[in-house]
Amino acid sequence: MNQTHAVGVSMGEAARLTGLPVEALRYYDRAGLLGALPRTGGNHRVFDEPALGLLDVIVRLRRTGMPIEEVRRFADLVRAGDGDRPARIALLQTHRARVQDRLDELVADLGVIDWKIAAYTAAEAGRESPPPPPGWPAAPPDLTARGDRS
Repeated sequence: MNQTHAVGVSMGEAARLTGLPVEALRYYDRAGLLGALPRTGGNHRVFDEPALGLLDVIVRLRRTGMPIEEVRRFADLVRAGDGDRPARIALLQTHRARVQDRLDELVADLGVIDWKIAAYTAAEAGRESPPPPPGWPAAPPDLTARGDRS
C-alpha cells in the first residue's frame, strides 16, 4: 500500500473510537496483535477497516478477561487466514465458557444484592423482609478439603 495514501483513521481517532488510551494501542501494535498497520508518508500508523475490526474483537476479548497470550494466539490465527478456522473456534468456545461461568456468577451475586436492597427497604418501611434468593447463602467452603482440621 502506498504510504502517502493510507486510508483509515489516526491513532488518536482509533483511541477515541475504542475508548482505549493511545498507549494501549501502541502496546497492541508493538505486541504484534494488529499485524502490520499501514503508515502515512509521515510514518504515522493508520487504522484501516480490517485493523479496526480486529481491534474491536481484541478489546472485547480483553474486557471479558481473555489473557493477552490467548489474544495474541487469536490475532495470529486471524492473520493466518481461514486455513485454521477450527483453532479460532475452539479458542473462542473455551473463552465463551469462561465468560458464561462469570456471567452466571454475576447474576447470582446481583440476585443477592437485589434481595439485600429489598430487605433493607422493607425494614425501613416496617414490612417483613422478602425471602432470600434460591441457593443463599452459598455453601461454606469445605475446610477439611484444605487440610484444616480445627
